[in-house]
Amino acid sequence: MAKSVFKGIAIRGIAGAVPGNKVNNLSDHDFCPEDECKKIVELTGVSEYRKSPVDICSSDLCEASAKQLLQGLEMDAQGIEAIIFATMTPDYRVPSTACVLQDRLGCSMSTGAFDINMGCSGYVVGLYNACALMRGAGLKRVLLLAGDTQTKLCYERDKNVVFLLGDAGTATLIEATERPEDRIVIELFTDGSRYDRLFVPAGGFRNPSSELTREVREQPDGGIRAADHLYMDGMEIFKFSSTDVVKSIKAYMDSEQITVEDIDFLVLHQANKFMTDKIARKLKFPLDKVPYSLKVYGNTGSASIPLTIVHNYHEMIPPGKKRYLLSGFGVGLSWGTADVVLDRIYCPPTIEC
Repeated sequence: MAKSVFKGIAIRGIAGAVPGNKVNNLSDHDFCPEDECKKIVELTGVSEYRKSPVDICSSDLCEASAKQLLQGLEMDAQGIEAIIFATMTPDYRVPSTACVLQDRLGCSMSTGAFDINMGCSGYVVGLYNACALMRGAGLKRVLLLAGDTQTKLCYERDKNVVFLLGDAGTATLIEATERPEDRIVIELFTDGSRYDRLFVPAGGFRNPSSELTREVREQPDGGIRAADHLYMDGMEIFKFSSTDVVKSIKAYMDSEQITVEDIDFLVLHQANKFMTDKIARKLKFPLDKVPYSLKVYGNTGSASIPLTIVHNYHEMIPPGKKRYLLSGFGVGLSWGTADVVLDRIYCPPTIEC
């Protein structure tokens, strides 16, 4: 896909929320020996993550983030013209959860609202859609909500995913400006031929949930789960991230004539530390330019990029105009890169729900 340049658009603020319940990867998995737990933590970089209770969904975390964001910006929800909700874990099959959030946030009935069924690349894809609406339809303010409660997709004893995936929700307010220097440049990619490297095999309309698909058993890869649970081919996802994703970012930087020195921060989807470190090294980014949040929140799917910004904004990231290169990659398989300047945005500390 050709890069799209969106001029006269800026991010005003980003907020994030996580469940209060913490899962410690060294002590809370009684099905796994302690020495094995230590090895997994060393490899993934995830010491703990947040797990939502049954009654907390990704929409609740995004709603809390959005209310905090709008309050901090002293903005009336009636001024929001569109809501985009990027998630793999909607409240319902029908309707779009964005429609429900329009009411819960107190937005006008003239607000457009729709979901994007995306995970790891969801924030970049959502940002693209928000910018396209603003430039194509003339909208002034779009609220991008990105969040997942991935722990609800995982079997609690599947070592392939249960040490890694966490729950979070975020909100980003995007506004049209009169300044031509405000620009967001985004490039997206998709390879659906590899969709089954990271997916839930059953539970949709192609393979409906049944007594058989709900049966938990040991799988050929050694994981314990049912077909209704999330499956990840970790080795293939690693290969994809360290080749396709790296190549696309390099090509993006070359075509835009961007150097490592031009970028203040490279914010990668928080897949796992081994993977993100390798991507950063291949791109020759020093690690002090690569913020992380996965040590305490894990891989939070569509929320991982904005949550990482929120988590580091007041400590690692000094105030003022900073240029960010964002990269989301995973489920689909889909991936994308965005070049964004954040200039003294409203970015409150992460809240607990």
